[in-house]
Amino acid sequence: MVKRSVLAVGVAALAGALTLVGCSSGGGEASADSILVYSPQGEGPRGEYIASHAKDALGLDVSFVSGGGGELTERLLAEKNNSQADVVLGLGEAQLNQVETAGVLADYSPAWRDLVPDAFDSGTESFTLFSQTPIVMAYNAAALGEEQAPRKWEDLAEERFANKFVFPSVTSQTGQAAVAGILWPYTDRESGEVSDVGWEMLTRILKNAVPVASGQKFDWNWVVSGEQPVVVNWLGGIETGAKDNGLDLRVVDAEGGSPFVSTGIGLVAGSDRTDAAKRFIDWFGSAEVQADFVKTTRSDTPVNPQALAQLPEAAAALTEIGKQDIDWGVVAPRMSSWLERIQLDILGG
Repeated sequence: MVKRSVLAVGVAALAGALTLVGCSSGGGEASADSILVYSPQGEGPRGEYIASHAKDALGLDVSFVSGGGGELTERLLAEKNNSQADVVLGLGEAQLNQVETAGVLADYSPAWRDLVPDAFDSGTESFTLFSQTPIVMAYNAAALGEEQAPRKWEDLAEERFANKFVFPSVTSQTGQAAVAGILWPYTDRESGEVSDVGWEMLTRILKNAVPVASGQKFDWNWVVSGEQPVVVNWLGGIETGAKDNGLDLRVVDAEGGSPFVSTGIGLVAGSDRTDAAKRFIDWFGSAEVQADFVKTTRSDTPVNPQALAQLPEAAAALTEIGKQDIDWGVVAPRMSSWLERIQLDILGG
């Protein structure tokens, strides 16, 4: 089992409640030169980068509604017949499949789509995948020895980890991906049904965890103090936490693998600024922009091979973490019912 020490790299960690982020350079009412983007990446350095560079390159004013991936998915579904957004950016593949199935997205094939490897083909023209990131466990090496650290996800169900780790909100796509990874070994590939053993495993893990509520900011002092030496998060969030807090965080290469989240971008059906939205999508997914975006903000690793060639360290980091083989086509249509059961039966509403 490889545990990689993380001392730098990354961006903000867990997404919170929905927020209208005024990152646009202009003001006043929306126009053909402005777009509204729904994205978990709308706050902080990533949103600031996108807004400022889109203004410089395209003359577009970009504003965001930012929040957890699950929350944004619910909002997109609720607004299906009265769309507010023009573009959805950075939702995970499972969430994008949900909104695509509901007819929230319009078909659009970006100029860079042919560069996306077959392994990341979304199977639809309603959205295109542009990045990937693993959801991992990590631990504070100053507070926990390697022999004491978890080796596989199921270890988090053990009594010794009670109140020793933080689990992301299940309304975030980070939390939802972690849930999917835990349940997948117990999921029937044909029916999508999870066994009782699987639900018991997830229940024990979530009962052991220190939860992060929707909208609650993650407090890295919990990890620094050693009170909660184990963290579940996306790789960039782990790397940022290490850098910002001077921590030696060791990423666990979990036995059986860890879930990887592929994120994508799509055009929202019903947008009255379609031309501007398409120009934005073509620009954002280009190799030049993707490479510079990741270099500047330490965001998720792009799947565009021309961009990836410019990011050798990010590419190498992915090879150190085993990928769990999850069929998101099976998971996506069941995620809502899984989350409902988690909220009602495990977390108590």
